[in-house]
Amino acid sequence: MALLDSLLLISFYLSFDFSPGSNLGQKVTQVQSTTSTQEGEKVTLDCSYETRSKFYHLFWYKQLLSGEMIFLIRQFSSSTYSEWSSRYSVVFQKSTKSIRLVISASQLEDSVKYYCALSEHTHSV
Repeated sequence: MALLDSLLLISFYLSFDFSPGSNLGQKVTQVQSTTSTQEGEKVTLDCSYETRSKFYHLFWYKQLLSGEMIFLIRQFSSSTYSEWSSRYSVVFQKSTKSIRLVISASQLEDSVKYYCALSEHTHSV
């Protein structure tokens, strides 16, 4: 079988947040639960979120089959540009409260679970 004939199945699950005890009301929602593509093609995963905080971070992680969580990329709410790292980039749209993970040149090892996470900045008075 040719390398490009390999079909990847990318799983994407609802995420968690990093702000225990926060009363600001936050929510992270998956847009699609799974997607498939050919190896070498671009993959996009969409995430929408809700928060009342002005300052927050959004994170993308992947979970290996062993259960280990691997940090991929983060986006600051105050940033005016979208982040990128290695084969990973994001399309951040603060106005619509959405963030898209883009995986360029997908590989077989990309066929794992992906998580989008939100962390609000809370300040003590």
